[in-house]
This record gives sequence, C-alpha cells and structure tokens, in this order.
Amino acid sequence: MTSSRTWLVVAVTALTLSGCSYTINGDALPESGFTPPTTAASTTASGGGAPKIAKQRSVAGVDPCKLLSADDLKPVGALTREPSRKDDVIQESCQFVFDGASVVTALYQKYEHVRQRQPKGHETVVEGHSSWVSCDLDGTAMVCTTTTAVNPNRSILVAMTLNGGKSEQMLATMQPMIKAAMNRLPPA
Repeated sequence: MTSSRTWLVVAVTALTLSGCSYTINGDALPESGFTPPTTAASTTASGGGAPKIAKQRSVAGVDPCKLLSADDLKPVGALTREPSRKDDVIQESCQFVFDGASVVTALYQKYEHVRQRQPKGHETVVEGHSSWVSCDLDGTAMVCTTTTAVNPNRSILVAMTLNGGKSEQMLATMQPMIKAAMNRLPPA
C-alpha cells in the first residue's frame, strides 16, 4: 500500500504488532497547527456540504484516554497494558493495546478534512452525527477508522487495528464504542 493511493485520516496502529509505532495508511497527517484552506470546492469535493451534528459537543479539556472505558472495550479483549497518550503521533490521542489488536481514540480535526482525504470512505450517521468510515488492509492487519463530527470544527476518531480482521465485524464492534466516546463529551 502506498501513501499516495489511500488515506485513512488517523494514524492507526501497528502497535498491536510491534508495540512501538503507528501505521499511517495514506497521505501523512499535516503538521501540528496546520489548517488546510477551506474552499467551497474542497468541502463539496467528496460528496458534500456540512456534516450532520445532532447535538454539538465540546472537546475542550477532554482526556482522549477517558473516551472509552474497560467495559466499552471488552468486545475487543483484555488490555495488555494501560491506555497511553500518543500525542507525538496524533495530537490528543490515546491508544489501547490488546493481544493482536489496538484501538485509538482522538479528539480530531474538522470532519470535512477527513472526508476529503479518504475518498474510499463512506458516510454513516451515528446518533444524528455524520461519521466517515474507512477500512483498509495494512499487511495482514485490517485498519478501520471512524471520524464523527461533534461540532463544526472538531470530530472524534475511533480506530481499530486487528490482525486478520474483517471490516464488517470490526465496524460492528466499533459502533458502540463510537456512541460511548461521543456521549462522554460535554455539551458545547
């Protein structure tokens, strides 16, 4: 897989495989503080318009390691280590590591930016919020990301890497996690 062919917004992990790094499927993430220009053409390029946001939520002061609880993660398995911040890889992110799998949560960027960079993805709606879904193989591991709009300028990311995973099953496992993470955010 080359970085020019696919774009998964988040650096989802190979930590499940190596214990030390994320893999990035697609183009590299912009540097910290970089905000791509927004134009009418760019916001409609991937199927358009503003995302659905049923209830605006704030990400200010939220710890990404508290977006999911041990109960939320039970369907993935038993954690092999404590959740840890990975701000050096993705700002405001946390990784949960399991045997053969990992889950990443992040307080992420603007939904439209994600949609533009993941042309193979598709939109679903989670509790009235637009959620961009993209899955791709990285070697033998399936990497699925979901980016859910929570206010006009921010989204939350829930991503999962699973050795030998099947995208449909992974997305079904992730659906309750997305809802739990979103519901842990305070109202805007």
